[in-house]
Amino acid sequence: MKSRLTLEKMWWPIVLLSGVAVYVLAMIFSIGQSIWFDEGYSILLAKSSWGDLFALTAVDAHPPLYYALLKVWGSVFGFGEFALRSLSAVLLSGAIIAGLVLLRRMFGAKVALYALPFIIFAPFLIRYGYEVRMYSLALLIGVSATYALITAKASKGWRMWVVYAVLVALGMYTLYMTLVIWLAHFVWLLVGTLKDKKRAPLKTWKWLYAYGLAVLLFAAYVPTFIHQTLYSALPGVGSSITLTKFGDMVSVLFTFTPEWKLGGWLSLLIIAGIILVSVVGVRVYRLLDAKQRQYFLLLVALTLVPIAFYMLTSLPPRTPIFINRYLAHVAIFIYMLVGVVLALGIVHKKNWKGRVKNIPYIAYAAVLVIVGIGMFQLHSTGNFVFERMQYPQTRELRETVTCGDDVTIVADDPYTFIDSAFYFQDCDLRFFSATPIEYKGGYAMLHESLLRVSNSMELSSRTVYRLGWVGKGAEFVVDSRYQLVSSEERDKQLLERYELIVE
Repeated sequence: MKSRLTLEKMWWPIVLLSGVAVYVLAMIFSIGQSIWFDEGYSILLAKSSWGDLFALTAVDAHPPLYYALLKVWGSVFGFGEFALRSLSAVLLSGAIIAGLVLLRRMFGAKVALYALPFIIFAPFLIRYGYEVRMYSLALLIGVSATYALITAKASKGWRMWVVYAVLVALGMYTLYMTLVIWLAHFVWLLVGTLKDKKRAPLKTWKWLYAYGLAVLLFAAYVPTFIHQTLYSALPGVGSSITLTKFGDMVSVLFTFTPEWKLGGWLSLLIIAGIILVSVVGVRVYRLLDAKQRQYFLLLVALTLVPIAFYMLTSLPPRTPIFINRYLAHVAIFIYMLVGVVLALGIVHKKNWKGRVKNIPYIAYAAVLVIVGIGMFQLHSTGNFVFERMQYPQTRELRETVTCGDDVTIVADDPYTFIDSAFYFQDCDLRFFSATPIEYKGGYAMLHESLLRVSNSMELSSRTVYRLGWVGKGAEFVVDSRYQLVSSEERDKQLLERYELIVE
């Protein structure tokens, strides 16, 4: 009894300190990580006018809520690198706090605290906890909506169902891929409802009205959503979820190491971890009461339904869309499930007899080691872009350039311009494109831009820099008035300096 009272007394200080710790970790790990294309796009969009912000998101691939929040945040705290990354870190901190509160509601404070290390030291969450993108916001909304869901289901009134509906709509205004969370909720509710034959029809299917309200709240944006879905501006970098990809997914989530980089010992450790967690999971499920079993199955649904969705939507003839970062807003539920399994194994240790009684402790320690390796790998890997196999080094390149009135930097293409814009914002930065930029996709903000250069004859600066890529043929060719005086490479990024030939 005394230990329980102590735990209850210390609960909120521990939870709040965990939130602070996650914020600090995210910001520490962000040190030295260059802003890259996706983040640069977010910043440019947030700096645009309100009218342009909503218009540009309508012709791109993502909804506007995060960009609007980033714009407001930037207007208050500035558009410096620390401030911009802080927004994501603060949102991640809020999501972690909400997640711990959710676990306490589901399984009690002791289980939540045992599971805590697997959540606050989750490398994948930390990585996207400093990304200047919408993933942390979507994560916070998803966890909060899950809490609202189980609260609403346990209540007799409608208030929490309204809250849940609002959160679902906000999620769709943030990231369309939050749909996988709502699908998991839907599956869980449907299965539970079909099993429940005791309640009145209206009460039994009350959750359907909540989804109806959510659709109504999102209705104004449905035409835009349909247009973006049919004419997606996303590049063809996705992959199908095969057995190999599934292994890669597990490895990246827990060790932040892609499958092709795994060594034999690390592979063996991961396999051992999966087996141990599975054994403990099967055992503890049998020990749960009916309500906790339902909550356990909810976490299972939040783990498996998103993966199944990505798998099914990537089957031929559809173009594969899955990228590991599309798990950034649902990964917390995977960490929660693993943490809960191991925590329940320890909490119910009295039910383990003989030689197997130490299995929960062995499993707990093994997964902690795996997560620790993941944090170390995150420190080493940073925001390495696996799709293009390149470590962003734009900040380092910028340090080698002295900008001035007679200096022009030309990005080789629109991608490189957006990728570099944050660090060259105090320079005369242009981009090359032989043809005008169409008003669609991620480059729509460059439509009719006065910064476009169609050939080098338009330039007259004494010094011209070309930003390009190693191994990729130059799209912007500097004419004979200039001579190449230096060239620098930084992990596939290329910076060439040209000086005007003086007769």
